[in-house]
Amino acid sequence: MNTTTTLPVMPLKCLLILAAVCGLTRSAIAADPPPGSPVAVNGQLRVEGCHIVNARGEPVQLRGVCTHGLQWYADFYRSGGAIDAAATEWGADVVRLAVYVYEGGYLENKNLSPDDFDALIDGIVQRCIANGIYCIIDWHVHHPGDPGLYLEAAKAFFDKTARRYAGVPNLIYEIANEPNNTGLEGVAAGKDVRWSDITAYADEVIPVIRRHSPDAIVLVGTPDWCSFGLNMGRDWHDVVDHPLQHPNVAYVIHFYAVQHGFHEVIDQIAARLPLFATEWAASSHKRTSEINLVKAQPWLEMVNRRKIGWTYWNFTPSDGIFSAFKETTTGEGPFSPAGDNVSDTGRLVYLLLNTPRDSWAKDPVGPTPGQNP
Repeated sequence: MNTTTTLPVMPLKCLLILAAVCGLTRSAIAADPPPGSPVAVNGQLRVEGCHIVNARGEPVQLRGVCTHGLQWYADFYRSGGAIDAAATEWGADVVRLAVYVYEGGYLENKNLSPDDFDALIDGIVQRCIANGIYCIIDWHVHHPGDPGLYLEAAKAFFDKTARRYAGVPNLIYEIANEPNNTGLEGVAAGKDVRWSDITAYADEVIPVIRRHSPDAIVLVGTPDWCSFGLNMGRDWHDVVDHPLQHPNVAYVIHFYAVQHGFHEVIDQIAARLPLFATEWAASSHKRTSEINLVKAQPWLEMVNRRKIGWTYWNFTPSDGIFSAFKETTTGEGPFSPAGDNVSDTGRLVYLLLNTPRDSWAKDPVGPTPGQNP
């Protein structure tokens, strides 16, 4: 339901005092979203049946882009220009913010403290709020792949983050990126992470978020790199027949079209559970891969027919086939989708975000990609 409440007019000083008393930071006091923006039109999203719906109960398919890890791309996102462009020029409804846990990420970076990461995260979230788009904060479990290893850290992170953005309709929380069996040398041995392990983790983390942000959607990763176990030949019914006992939850799928041909199974799953594709590409998972639109087409047909939201991997330079921008692009841009520094992947992403353009969106700003700006 839409829980927007009309507050009495009061001076800014009083609002800041109220925020402090409620345990919120100043960042949680957000201005109204721009007219016609995704959040202005759709408001607080929720899960209803097998769909994510808006405040009026209408199914909504969000389409957007992923950042890469802040430990590698902090300077690219710090100025905010890339996020502004994603919202205003590229047509993204949502930005997924990848907060890597290890691999130089939130819990083990020698140069960036958790406070530094929090500031970077807040800068991106504020840009999403200002532009009226949604923001997925992704606790990016990757290597090691067992989310239970980070349970207490995850609870602390989401307690702080959900409190900071309490009542802000833009926020969606993804609590475990890609549960998998890899481990990480020097940190933890590989483990066969099953759905029962993920549910035990989710049962601990979701209530932490709900204490502060009871209406926010929570996204939960599925076994074997968010494939419902299909990457390892498991029976997907293990998840579908044992859903989480929490409302307002959707289940995460990831696919790389060149190597993953299980779209027909995901189609069956989508008839029973609400899904969100928080990571996908029209290539394989390797940076040296190539785009294959023939293999991407059945995936796109399925997610569009089922109104499954998605965020494309990724909105960066310097990441091989995944990069929306060429390697020379810096945090100062340019970020226009028609720029010469946009890669073939970037041009594809722009096309996907605008075919068709969202019904609530304004006309694209600037020339069509391929034309001179």
